[in-house]
Amino acid sequence: MQTEIKNKVTQAASFIDEAFNPAYTSTFQLILQISMDSILIAVNDKTKNKYIAFENYTFQNIYNFDTVADILETLIKDSKLITHKYKSVVCVMVNSLSTLVPNALFEEDRKKMYLKFNTALQGDEMVMVDDLKSMDAKNVFAIHLSIKTKLDYQFQNIKYHHYSSALIDTLVSQNKNQTNKKLFVHVQQSHFETVVIDGKSLLFYNTFNYHSAEDFVYYLLFVCEQLQLNPETIEVVLLGEIERNSTIYALTQKYIRKLTFGERNDGAQYSYQLQTLPTQYYFTLFNNYYA
Repeated sequence: MQTEIKNKVTQAASFIDEAFNPAYTSTFQLILQISMDSILIAVNDKTKNKYIAFENYTFQNIYNFDTVADILETLIKDSKLITHKYKSVVCVMVNSLSTLVPNALFEEDRKKMYLKFNTALQGDEMVMVDDLKSMDAKNVFAIHLSIKTKLDYQFQNIKYHHYSSALIDTLVSQNKNQTNKKLFVHVQQSHFETVVIDGKSLLFYNTFNYHSAEDFVYYLLFVCEQLQLNPETIEVVLLGEIERNSTIYALTQKYIRKLTFGERNDGAQYSYQLQTLPTQYYFTLFNNYYA
């Protein structure tokens, strides 16, 4: 890596199975998940629906996606996974620039207007749309042009999605037969998402930035209060990058009676190295939503 970029980036994890053979990547799928604090890379052998490679690059004190694009450009050269030819490529964008629109109200030429109602666009983004398969709705989102330009140049067959699409669609689909309300909390390094589902219905979705365990619990209890969910009885399922020995879990457990961990995509297989990861980790990366 270039020295100044390398100083900002840490390779937090790398798992590459013996089954990963560059000669056969034309049958594989590459998935990139890009946020302001990390770039995750996964490879799925589509013939077996098996994840056989994973890289996690983290960085701190990055405040715009133009800098992330510079990091991405360096990773395109240096990553053991990105440089190959793949059957399909997916970019999962992690940002707060998204909004849900019912299909009955959606008009293609007004998608940017929908997004402006709830987010502050800078003017250098491209507005895109995900169809939510489990709901009669669309997820309108933006991707920064500096990211899209580099990826479009590198890959001919790339598709873009917002991470909240996989989160919402998967949870609604997986829980369509439940009879009680359930609160899912998807934890990331600096933000978390709350999803409340009642049967086949999505009741609530929102994302919150946090800086401490106290922030985390405050916003979680705020959601419970606003939706009249009793912390003593509501089932709360934790997903994402959180572990049982974390400060956040210890504090949350004092306020939430029914606290459990969820699991990522149970329809896929994982190489033995990836099986060592906690099963709630990387929920939006390892997901059949991108099939």
